[in-house]
Amino acid sequence: MPKWVACLRHGLLLSLLLLTAACEAEPRRYDFAVQPVGGPTGWPIWVEELTFDHSWSARAGNISSGFEYRPPRAGGVNVLAHPMPAPSSVQARWFSYRTQTFYEIDLELSDMDAQLQQWYRDYPQPDYRHYLMVGFSGRGEAKVWWRASCNNCGRDRSRDFHAPIVESAWAEQVEGNPDWYREHIQEYVNEGVFPSPW
Repeated sequence: MPKWVACLRHGLLLSLLLLTAACEAEPRRYDFAVQPVGGPTGWPIWVEELTFDHSWSARAGNISSGFEYRPPRAGGVNVLAHPMPAPSSVQARWFSYRTQTFYEIDLELSDMDAQLQQWYRDYPQPDYRHYLMVGFSGRGEAKVWWRASCNNCGRDRSRDFHAPIVESAWAEQVEGNPDWYREHIQEYVNEGVFPSPW
């Protein structure tokens, strides 16, 4: 065999090995929605920022219930419509209407890859929808859960799956100006939706 053919073979083999290694280094992606919850009831919050891995964000806004239950009850907002790697951290800043306090947290999550692979096998799509639930309380507590919701079970939630990822973490109180919130929530206070913090 000519020397140039042997070199070409070795070059192709090396290229294939490098491509294989690069593909294996790519993190596994999962199809899930982010579902923020807040509260507990009577302790409404406003999530100003919600990011994951300091790189991608999710919309949350005003949330007033679901936090106090174990597992948390589903929130009203589902975000994220395409597969993503499992996050390794959550960053959030929120405002408590009742205490007029701002909170921030940068929460490290454990490596969930092995767990997620098992949960997706046990609760396969499209039979189940998967959610990363992130909860924030009006008192500064945060928690993170995973949920798989049965699509074909109607109102029977007994086949749903819930697993805590972070059962409780406490945020730091931070500076902020509550004036904007005072102006915008007075209508809710007048209607009795929110308790008056003043």
